[in-house]
Amino acid sequence: MNYLERVAADIKAEIPPSALPPGNVDDLLNRYAALTFAKGADVTASDVHDVWSAWQITVDPSHASLLPYDQLPPSVQQQDAVYVQAIRKVAGQLTGQDRVAQALVPYGPPATGEDRERLFELYKVMVQSSEGLVNRRQGVNTFFITANGAILTGLGFFIKAGGSQALKSFGVLVIALTGLILAHAWKSLIVSFGQLNTGKFAVINRLERHLPASIFYSEWEALERGQNPKVYRSFTSREIWAPYLLTALYGLAAVGASLVAIGLWKP
Repeated sequence: MNYLERVAADIKAEIPPSALPPGNVDDLLNRYAALTFAKGADVTASDVHDVWSAWQITVDPSHASLLPYDQLPPSVQQQDAVYVQAIRKVAGQLTGQDRVAQALVPYGPPATGEDRERLFELYKVMVQSSEGLVNRRQGVNTFFITANGAILTGLGFFIKAGGSQALKSFGVLVIALTGLILAHAWKSLIVSFGQLNTGKFAVINRLERHLPASIFYSEWEALERGQNPKVYRSFTSREIWAPYLLTALYGLAAVGASLVAIGLWKP
């Protein structure tokens, strides 16, 4: 069995027997295998129909479905969907499945001007969504900076205030623990925002494959895909130092307050 026949067998395994044409379909499946190597995950129902037509000419040149794909009735067009899915799945297994691209355009890349226009509108929505995420991220950072400023002020007040050491240490401990919770929440949100933005740009980059220019993807390539820290460091890797620093500060304050409260340290 050669490489085309192996891929043809994989495609056949993904197709329900009831969806296969009657008779010997080995030649048809071998043609679909060649189509898998040629188009991969970008294969369309029109491609599948064209390959079927080339095969059908050798079987029954008078077949009623020997027409251009866009002239076929919807019920006949639908019959090609199972082959499209099978070919894409096998192509993904061969080249490393791009789950994002398959989820984004499950029925293949846009084939008409109207489809490309709709895709461009979706592209603009995703870009605006990414910009909105940046604004929300800045708002969250502002909130946590303000909140931590208030907590640090409270810590300073209790440390300098008069009264018994036990009461002061209890107040410092409560405020420090509150700060630890806020710092952890801030760190988690920064990581979450970074992951969400990475997902958005994964979709944006896939959409750009179907546009005349790939500006964001080209920018990412110019930044060496973030693999060289001398060229680019992500915002997340920088922002996260603030909650880490505050976590250490609050942790020291909590430990110190606990030692004072149990009498092991007298500042």
